[in-house]
Amino acid sequence: MEHAELLTKSEKEDHLLNWSKAVLKSPLFWGTAATFGFYALIPHLPLYQALVERYFCSHPLEYATTALFFIGMAIIGVKGIGMHGQNKSLTETNIDWETIGEVEDINERIDVFEEQVQILPGWIGETYLGKRLQDVVSYVKARRSVQDLDEHLKYLAELASEQMHASYSLIRTITWAVPIIGFLGTVIGITIAIANVTPDQLDTSLSEVTGGLAVAFDTTALALGLSLVLVFSTFVVERMEQKQLEKIELFGIQNIATCMSVSEKSVSPLELAEAEAAQQLVQSTEEMIQRQTELWQQNLESLRSRWNEVMERQQVNFDQSMQQGMSNTLDTHSSQLESLRNEFLSAYQSTTEQIELMMTRWQETQKESNNQFSKHLAQIWNEVHQDVISAQTRQTSQIEEATKEIAGEVRQWNHQLKETSEVSSLQIEALNSQSENLLKIVGQEEHLVGLQKRLNENLDAIRAAETFEETLHSLSAAVHLLTARSNRNNAA
Repeated sequence: MEHAELLTKSEKEDHLLNWSKAVLKSPLFWGTAATFGFYALIPHLPLYQALVERYFCSHPLEYATTALFFIGMAIIGVKGIGMHGQNKSLTETNIDWETIGEVEDINERIDVFEEQVQILPGWIGETYLGKRLQDVVSYVKARRSVQDLDEHLKYLAELASEQMHASYSLIRTITWAVPIIGFLGTVIGITIAIANVTPDQLDTSLSEVTGGLAVAFDTTALALGLSLVLVFSTFVVERMEQKQLEKIELFGIQNIATCMSVSEKSVSPLELAEAEAAQQLVQSTEEMIQRQTELWQQNLESLRSRWNEVMERQQVNFDQSMQQGMSNTLDTHSSQLESLRNEFLSAYQSTTEQIELMMTRWQETQKESNNQFSKHLAQIWNEVHQDVISAQTRQTSQIEEATKEIAGEVRQWNHQLKETSEVSSLQIEALNSQSENLLKIVGQEEHLVGLQKRLNENLDAIRAAETFEETLHSLSAAVHLLTARSNRNNAA
């Protein structure tokens, strides 16, 4: 019981120790601690305190950016510190390669190599070199042979390179996320600035707008600056780790592969006998293959000669059958052509006779249709001529009647014109008398105005009479023109 309790206590202590080591090696722990320490030191900064608070404490996104930056730097720091142990493992790995190489038996050599790897310090086993040596020991111990060891060393080198590349996945993600958070702050800041713009109160909202723009640009500037630091730091540490892996690969080629190679002296008699038997088997197999090829060649040659004879016979038979077939075909073809020629000539003669009959019939029908058309056209022409003559007579009679009516109306207009001229003369006489009376009553202003109105009315009447007289003259001229045209039509 006491022994079991001691074991449980020791296991608990080992578990606690391993857990504490894992925590101390955790970049998340150191990154979080560095973040809290940085923000705890900001109030106590002697210089640039306001600038640091502006860029690191103005918005929650700046806190997130800073935390990711310190976690990324913690990852880089842990890897950088680990490089010291990796370099130290190359110099402090004390393995007697000469002693291992002097052992002739391969099994004993593997056992000696395993013993020397196991006596190495424990911290070397956690390095790349220690893991590489342990993998080689496991490989040769499981197979009890060093065959294909070079290929296995190449595989281990490629596997270590891939594992190293995978170990930087978190830092690459952080390096990608930091500028993205900065751009997110830009979007949020611009959104705040636009939301606080009020056209009615520009003076009061200007400070809020500038505050939003400050958040936008400050977060972006902080994120870009920190991402640059992360990128260059990652490049430096990754390059150092790649060089370390190259050194380990060179160490394996120079020491492990050379030491564990099999020489000719170490080959056992059984292996020599197996090699001789294999060589004899190869020779006998070659002889059998050669004999078989000769037999195949002879058989193929005889088969080829038989094939040629058969082909010649077939060719002769084919030529004879082709000649007979061609002669028969030509005879039948000539007879068919003769019959077709006779049929074509008879058909051609019959068609020419039919065409001649059709042409004569068409000419006769064409003559008859032309005669009928000329008769019909003459009849239509006579009817049209009679219609034209009757229309002309009707038109002349209508024109004469119209001229007579116009002449009567013109006479009436002349009579009316005479009457209006007489009236106008009377009006002129009245105007003269009125003018005399006007001279008499010049002193009376009211009577003068009335007389002036009457005078204007009389003048308007005279003007109307003059225009009416001009109209009558134009109408009489039109009547004379119409009568002249009607006389010409009658004469025609």
